[in-house]
Amino acid sequence: MKTTTTPTHPFLFSALAHNTKARTIADCHIQGRIPTELEGTLYLNGPGIFTRGEHSKQSILDGDGVIQRLNLTNGRAHYSRRFVQTEKLIAEKNRQEFLYPTWTTKSSTVLSNVGGRIKSQAGITVTLFKNQLYALDEVAPAYRLDPQTLETLGTAHFHLPDKDQAIKAHTRYLPKSKSWLLASTRMGRHGMSIDFIRHYANGQFKKTPTVISPRMVYFHDFAATERFALVILQPAFIRPFKFLSGQISFKEALDWQPDKGNIILVIDLETGAQQKFTAPSAWVWHIANAYEYSNQLIMDFVGYDNPEHFLGPDAQLSAIIKGQAGNPGAPGTLRRYVINTHNGQLKQEIIATGSYEFPNIAPESSGQHHHTIYATRGTTEKGIFHHQIAAVQADTGQLELFDFGPETNVLEPVYAYSRTNTNGKAWLITQFLDSRHNRSGFAILDARQLAEGPIAVITLDETLPMSFHGQWVAGSLSHD
Repeated sequence: MKTTTTPTHPFLFSALAHNTKARTIADCHIQGRIPTELEGTLYLNGPGIFTRGEHSKQSILDGDGVIQRLNLTNGRAHYSRRFVQTEKLIAEKNRQEFLYPTWTTKSSTVLSNVGGRIKSQAGITVTLFKNQLYALDEVAPAYRLDPQTLETLGTAHFHLPDKDQAIKAHTRYLPKSKSWLLASTRMGRHGMSIDFIRHYANGQFKKTPTVISPRMVYFHDFAATERFALVILQPAFIRPFKFLSGQISFKEALDWQPDKGNIILVIDLETGAQQKFTAPSAWVWHIANAYEYSNQLIMDFVGYDNPEHFLGPDAQLSAIIKGQAGNPGAPGTLRRYVINTHNGQLKQEIIATGSYEFPNIAPESSGQHHHTIYATRGTTEKGIFHHQIAAVQADTGQLELFDFGPETNVLEPVYAYSRTNTNGKAWLITQFLDSRHNRSGFAILDARQLAEGPIAVITLDETLPMSFHGQWVAGSLSHD
C-alpha cells in the first residue's frame, strides 16, 4: 500500500488513505470471546483506492468501493472483501489513471470532466433487502452483489426516473411496514427536484410525486417516518457552470453560505406535499432518526457550525491524502429538531456537546421513538477522526462511552443482535485502526455495558481504509 507523499511527521491515521486489495481470511485471530448467540454477517462499504499511478484523489471520502464481509458463527470469525466491479473500476484498472471525474476529483483526461458526468464508485453504503445486497454511491447506478461471495451481479435502478442521476447513498428501512425508502435528485436550469420510492418486502413499490426543492444544494442523508420524509437543505449551494464546463470538481462547486440558514423539508410520502421550516445553519452528513410525537416531528442528527473539515484549502479530509492533519473545522454535536407541523415552528436543541459522527440507533426503532443514539466520539483537535464509542440517551443527553485511546481511530458502531435471543441483548461492532501497532480490526462491545470495553477483538495483520457504513444481518440472510 502506498501514499502520494511521505511527510516528515505523518498524520497519526494516514493509513486510512492507503489503497487496499481484495482478500479472504478463513479464520481470523480473536482476542476475548465472541458470544455464541451472536451469529450473522456484518457488511461494510467504503472507498479502497485513492491513488492510481501518479494520480491521487482529493479527499479520503472519494475512492472505489470495497465491500467487507465479516461472518460470525459459533464464536469464530471469517472475513473477506472484494471491490465492486463498477464500470469505472473495470475501465481504469489497467490504465492506472483516473479516467472519469468523481465527486471530489477531476479526471486526468481533461475532456472527460466536461458535462459533469460523474461515475458511480458504489463506495458509501451497503444494504441487504430481500436477500439481495446493494452497494450505493452519491450517483447512479447502484450495484447488486451476491451476499455470500460479494461477486458483482450488475446494476440496480429501483424504478427511479431515468434522469435521476444523483441517487442518495443513504436509504431508510422502516420495519413497521417492512419497506425500504430510497431518494434521488435531478438538477437543471430550473432548479432541483427530489424523488422518493418505497419498496416493500412483498415486491410492490410506490413512488412519491416529484418534489420541487426551494433551493439547489447538496445533501447527503435524509430521515423518514412511515408518513414523512425529512430533508435538511443546508446552505451548500451548487455553482453548476464551472462544474459542468469541467473547470472544477463537484466538491469545489459547493458554496457554503451560512447566512442563508438551513431549510428543512417535511414531505408527505403519499402526496408529495411539502412544508418548509427554517433553522440556523449547520452542515449535516448523517441523521440518526426521526419519529412522530403528537403533532410534532423529532429528528436527531450530527450538525457542524461549519464544514471546514471537508470544504476549504486545508480541509482535514483532503489533507490526510498527503499524510497531514489539516483543518479539523468545527466539531459535530448531537442536535435535535423539534418540528411542529401544526403551527409551522421549529426548535433546535443540543443533545450532547463534544465531537460526534456516524450516529446510529437500534434498527427496530427506525422511524419510531428511539431511546439511545450510538456514535463515534472524539476530541475537537482531531476533528472527524474519533477514538471513542458513545451511547447517548436521546431525551436526556446522558452519556456512556468507551475510550480506545487517542492513537486508535474507530468507525461507525453497527448495531448487532441475535435472532434467537429474546432478552433484548445487543452488541456494537466497530472497525478500528490501531496506529501504535499499524493494524486494523473489529471490536465487539456489549451495547448495554459499553464502558466495560470490547468483549472480543478481531485483529487483521494489515491496515484498512475508512469504511463508512455497514449493516448487520442476523442469522439467515433476510430482512424480514
